[in-house]
Amino acid sequence: MKTIHQSTPPSDNVEPLSEEVGFPARSRHAAARAIVANVFLPFLAIRLLLVVVGLTTIYYILPLINRKQPIVTDGRLSHFPDMLYLMWIHFDSGFYLTIAHDGYWGVHTLHAQSNWGFFPFYPLVNRLVAFPFGSAWLTYQIVGILVANIAALIATIYLYKLTTKEFNNAIAARAVFYLGLFPMSFYLSAVYPESLFLALSIGCIYYARLRRWWLAGLLAALAALTRPSGVLLIVALAWEYWNVLGDTFAPLKHSRDFITFTQEWLRSRFTGIWRSLAAWRTWRGFVALAFVPAALALFMVYAKWKVGAYTAYFMTQHYGWNHSLSNPIFLMFYLLQHPSPATPYDWNFYGLNMFSTLLFICLLVPVFRKLPAIYGITMLAFIILPLTTGKMDSVTRYYLTLFPVYMLLAWWSSQGTQEQQLRRHGLIAVSFAILLSLGIVLFTLGVYSIA
Repeated sequence: MKTIHQSTPPSDNVEPLSEEVGFPARSRHAAARAIVANVFLPFLAIRLLLVVVGLTTIYYILPLINRKQPIVTDGRLSHFPDMLYLMWIHFDSGFYLTIAHDGYWGVHTLHAQSNWGFFPFYPLVNRLVAFPFGSAWLTYQIVGILVANIAALIATIYLYKLTTKEFNNAIAARAVFYLGLFPMSFYLSAVYPESLFLALSIGCIYYARLRRWWLAGLLAALAALTRPSGVLLIVALAWEYWNVLGDTFAPLKHSRDFITFTQEWLRSRFTGIWRSLAAWRTWRGFVALAFVPAALALFMVYAKWKVGAYTAYFMTQHYGWNHSLSNPIFLMFYLLQHPSPATPYDWNFYGLNMFSTLLFICLLVPVFRKLPAIYGITMLAFIILPLTTGKMDSVTRYYLTLFPVYMLLAWWSSQGTQEQQLRRHGLIAVSFAILLSLGIVLFTLGVYSIA
């Protein structure tokens, strides 16, 4: 019987990546050249192509728009060189910039669409980077784009390294390529926290797989301060840590019989964690996991100090955006029964968001089957949380950060005969590229539905 890979064997505790310590300089140089060729150059090429599409949109489509329609673009968007940076600043970008430039607003804004509805780490990074260059609004706009692109590049490097660890260099290069072409990947260069959150999330899982719990916990904590979904990284980390403790202190005795294997797995996990409590290093790992809720608590304490309410974020989401805790299953059934008509003035791109949600839910099964469970747990958490708000607005943008999908697609398109591989790769690349081109056009024009 084939057993599903749920945890990493004990040998992973000492498995270094090829570019870590102990390898000769020639191997390190080869690894660096591979990252440049497989990560940096594709990333740069796709970003430049997005700029070209955006500029083409401004010059050839923007002048054709009826000026009396509800979507009003910034007049400077038609002027060069202002268009080079304004094309990346739309929708929620203004909230992040106000937090970075002026801080969070006062208590009187909590019952409206306040900037308290957004998490602080991305604006904080922008403020720290912009500080030496002055307080001009333009400075913060440029810095916001710069930080987003640097974070996106770091995310692609970590995705490459992580996929190399789980598969090989060729699959890793393809995973990075798919991330760059994902239909919503233009947000990686916009004044949004998606790229920073993606870099922190992948880095968290990368170091968890290397058993470097303090780094994993720290990155998870920073992710929890970047987007609400980051808080759920503690579930994935706790699962991985639990399995490692079981493998270390009560190793599995493998069996081909499913019932026997299940009993053995439960014995290993519960006996292992009980035995591990006597070891000091176990408790250090627990402290590392505690970084995540501590980060969220820190944000809530700051809100209490600033506006007198620990729940400032939740109040703003409820009163300003009409978001309330909902059962995601009920939400899906309701939206399937009540489809929304296609309109550029609706903040919910119903067709795209519904298709993305159903597709990624279906992809959970192969992710759990092909990759260690930490990836499936991370993906499941990131899928569910946006659906608990009672709305489906922007979920395709949120699902941009579902990095296990890029790993899975890269593996799938590398299987079979050469002809099958080319067909699968072409299907993914062409469909992604077409949708990405349409997405950047709508984003550049400021069409609500792509938000």
